[in-house]
Amino acid sequence: MRRDPKRSDGKKTLKNLIGSANELFAAYGYYGVSVPMIARKASVKNATFYQYFNDKESIYQKLLEHSFGKFQSYMQKVNGTKLDQVVRSFVESYFEFFSNNQHCYKILHEAVYLRKFVFRKVEKTLNRILDKIAPKYDEEKKMVLRWFVTGPVRFISIYKSLHNDYSVDQKVVDDLVEFAMKGLDPNNHELSKDVFEIDVQPLKIEVTSTRMKLLQAAEKLFGTHGYRNTMISDITRIAGVASGTFYVHFDSKEKALEELVMSTNKNMRITIATAIKRFSDRRDAEIAGFLAFLKFFMLHSNMYLIVRQAEFFNPDISRIYYEKIFNSYLPPLKKAMKDGQFNAFSPENLALALMGIGHFMGEDLVVQKYGNIQNVNNYLSHLSLLIFKGIPTVLTDSD
Repeated sequence: MRRDPKRSDGKKTLKNLIGSANELFAAYGYYGVSVPMIARKASVKNATFYQYFNDKESIYQKLLEHSFGKFQSYMQKVNGTKLDQVVRSFVESYFEFFSNNQHCYKILHEAVYLRKFVFRKVEKTLNRILDKIAPKYDEEKKMVLRWFVTGPVRFISIYKSLHNDYSVDQKVVDDLVEFAMKGLDPNNHELSKDVFEIDVQPLKIEVTSTRMKLLQAAEKLFGTHGYRNTMISDITRIAGVASGTFYVHFDSKEKALEELVMSTNKNMRITIATAIKRFSDRRDAEIAGFLAFLKFFMLHSNMYLIVRQAEFFNPDISRIYYEKIFNSYLPPLKKAMKDGQFNAFSPENLALALMGIGHFMGEDLVVQKYGNIQNVNNYLSHLSLLIFKGIPTVLTDSD
């Protein structure tokens, strides 16, 4: 039977278009890619693209379905008859997906941010794994468990991707599994009740200068309408200044985003440092820091939304944002291990794991507005047990 050359060429063109789009969406994100870009990379005319797809959205949907399917296939590998086996299987399977499917990972990660239904699908997939770990947990406890079990793995992947590093060594896997199973606390530390008395006041920002008026307007608009949907003319209108005034203070909208992200980073770290300085034991300070982090962003939710947006619109500033938190974490963690307050882990791995817990705690409580805000102390109380003692002890105590 003779091969039909036209049909063969058509399959080749389709494969080329999909491969080109896959690379571009992974590199530049959904809004950074256009049909002409895809056609140019695939070395075809724009008209050829439209012979196969109606628009950019249709090819993106195909790639998104493929990416989620890949993710699901790795998560379906998670198994084990014992708790530690399930945890290790999850950590290994997630990192395998991350390392072996870089384009799929980046497309899915952005889609989780951009599209609510994708967020829900990923969450549902992860919750099935949590059901293997704690089948009797109610929804709110499961949410806390999700921060503790999946947060570190997911955040390490985010952090590494921002550094264009998709390799994960065995020490990272071993540390995360041991942390999940044994926790931080080498003895029976009793959490200070003062941890839950942390008070965080709203930032007092002087807005008399034109620059600060512009930043305040940008913060409000980026937080409510999104960075992409905000025009510089919108910022100057809200700030009550002439259109050209913006460029006296900022070269571009992106520069305003950078300043907002870095000022948020500075103010957040100062807030946490102020809250935890009265605790001599790092175990108390750790939970107090989580509470201060939450209260800060509950008061300034637009700031949290802006930080999340920066990851997709300005990855370089997002990388710097997380590096500053990471570097500030290392000295106290090393000291806590030296003083016998923490079990021994790689300080770098532990810092990222704790950052991951906080990252997804903020995502759920500040962005998604899950749970009851009045229950924050209860969430942190349960989280502290997991962090100190690990999953097996907490599950045994709950029975």
